[in-house]
Amino acid sequence: MLRALCFVLLSGMAYATPNEITGPYQCKNGMSFYVTSSADMVQVRLRVDGRIYDLDEQRTASGAAWGDGQWLWWTKGSDSFLERNTVVVAKDCLKKPVF
Repeated sequence: MLRALCFVLLSGMAYATPNEITGPYQCKNGMSFYVTSSADMVQVRLRVDGRIYDLDEQRTASGAAWGDGQWLWWTKGSDSFLERNTVVVAKDCLKKPVF
């Protein structure tokens, strides 16, 4: 029981749903991208700079992350960042409201 509780506390996305992370994101540096999550949240599709990348769930001590060896998208709560080849290319990325 304690192990399960620790896992839930360490996982920032433990109660997130695909609809909560699917959508457009805008970053502080002006970069934008779109994320679509699979129903089980094991994969996300990242659309950035007119290209599409399928990212798989990655292990993380905090928050949730998906990557493909080139791209990594990490999110926790309302904040996220995007890496390309281990270099952060966008940080302070927030999901844009959809009207």
